[in-house]
Amino acid sequence: MNFSQYVDRVRAVCDAHGHALNLNPGAAESVLEAVEAELGFLISAGARQAWLRANGAERDEPVFMQPGYLTAYDFLPLEKAIAARARMADRAPRYVGYAEPALRDARIRDGWFHQGWLPFASFGGATLLMMIDHSPTEAGTPGQIIAFTHDPDQITWVAPSFEALLMGSIAEIEADPEEFLGEY
Repeated sequence: MNFSQYVDRVRAVCDAHGHALNLNPGAAESVLEAVEAELGFLISAGARQAWLRANGAERDEPVFMQPGYLTAYDFLPLEKAIAARARMADRAPRYVGYAEPALRDARIRDGWFHQGWLPFASFGGATLLMMIDHSPTEAGTPGQIIAFTHDPDQITWVAPSFEALLMGSIAEIEADPEEFLGEY
């Protein structure tokens, strides 16, 4: 599933429940290239396609769900994704010596920030973040999706790719649209 197909299905759920899906216009190719130059790596193809289609959405506009969780995530515009990444880098030193409540998945590097992590979705002002992991361990896959969860603070594995996340996300949304749209 690509992002355009995903958006069509999310929009159908929104329309069926009287909600509008307000995505921002897509980012320009030149903007993505500048961000990639700043990051020092190419953004995974699926996420890149998503930002070209829509440069995020308005705040408190649900676009994604993490498979297995009852929380809808906002789609971050590129500039907010870069800002969230910078906040993670600033916050990481405070976590030195912190023990996660569960052993971290072997596909994810130790630590609280890596140059290859790029947030793309958030809930609660970065209380929850989903990120594209461009620097996994040898057991992981470049472009896998990981999540930061606050309280208890932990980094967890979500999906092997952006495309796999889209499949899991739409399954959650279509199974429980009221939760996704905040109609509870």
